[in-house]
Amino acid sequence: MFPAGRVQKLTGLTANQLREWSHRRDLVPPDIEAGGPGRPALYSWQTVLLLRIAVVLRERFRIELQAHKELLHALHELLSGVPFPALRGGVLALRAMEHGELLSEGMARISVGDPDTLFLHLDPHLNVLEVEFAPQDQSGQLPLFRAVRIR
Repeated sequence: MFPAGRVQKLTGLTANQLREWSHRRDLVPPDIEAGGPGRPALYSWQTVLLLRIAVVLRERFRIELQAHKELLHALHELLSGVPFPALRGGVLALRAMEHGELLSEGMARISVGDPDTLFLHLDPHLNVLEVEFAPQDQSGQLPLFRAVRIR
């Protein structure tokens, strides 16, 4: 779980924008609400991923997020509990901006009769999260050594 300051850094949102999206407009709520002074709201990596996707939808595609609030909540549920490695090489398919699906890269194609679909590749976002969420200090880890047979 990560505090708002780190989430801002990862998403490019300002403190005001994050508060607006998370609390006032309830687009992507934090996983743990703020508990008063000194206890900031906390966000899981799945929620940060969803915030990054929301930024792409707003910035690159000029999509009004408030109109798709239910979709964002459904995507939050879709991503919760999914292991990080399972999303590698994945694509988020937004079918007619009504519901989302997680697909492997090879499955991301449109068949006849599918509604209009927006495909968002997840790897660029996962790469950013992986760098940020990886343990920084590994000095406490013992170096690997060759196993020796004891008689």
